[in-house]
Amino acid sequence: MRAFFFDLDGTLTDSQAGIVACYRVALGAVGAPELSDRDLTGQVGAPLPVVLRTLTPGIADADVDRGIAAYREAYEREGIFKNTLYPGIQNMLEMVRESGRLTWIVTSKPAHYAEQVVDILNIRGLLDGVIGPSLDELGGKFELIRQALTAARLSPARVTMLGDRHYDVTGALQAGVAPVGALWGYGAREELTAAGCRDFAASAEDFSRRYVD
Repeated sequence: MRAFFFDLDGTLTDSQAGIVACYRVALGAVGAPELSDRDLTGQVGAPLPVVLRTLTPGIADADVDRGIAAYREAYEREGIFKNTLYPGIQNMLEMVRESGRLTWIVTSKPAHYAEQVVDILNIRGLLDGVIGPSLDELGGKFELIRQALTAARLSPARVTMLGDRHYDVTGALQAGVAPVGALWGYGAREELTAAGCRDFAASAEDFSRRYVD
């Protein structure tokens, strides 16, 4: 059986508003200077510890922990509810289900939150599973994809991974899974190409037409 693995933020969902607002809370908690929306949006999709270390070079481990705690408090209070499905995603997931293929979310967002987003957006019935890291956010996309392959009992050759950031592409390639770049997300085509992506979809409708039909 063939399957699709989907990234969450920037691929299935537009979560920028909530995540960027929570980044600002996290940076404020560690006394970091204000950054532009462009700088912050460019980090969406990366593990939170990586985001804090990228935006505040030389940050102490204790401050990383403090920033993460502040982020999560803000995210649980309101950020998590600022998620919407991109146009065409609902139909794309329904088409995958109707085709008989498996559908898994494989995300760098902690599974604890990814599961909540799935329920908030009411797409639980269109999925076979959700894979994400624990709250410590250790492990990269490669490890998460391998975990999903094991959980779904799938051969890498039977899977296509759709994602919008270089993490999705490099993780898929390392795991032997074919990546497709989602050009509507937060990563530019140049970023995806540099990571080794050679196949792209301009929209959810484009992906459905070319890979699901």
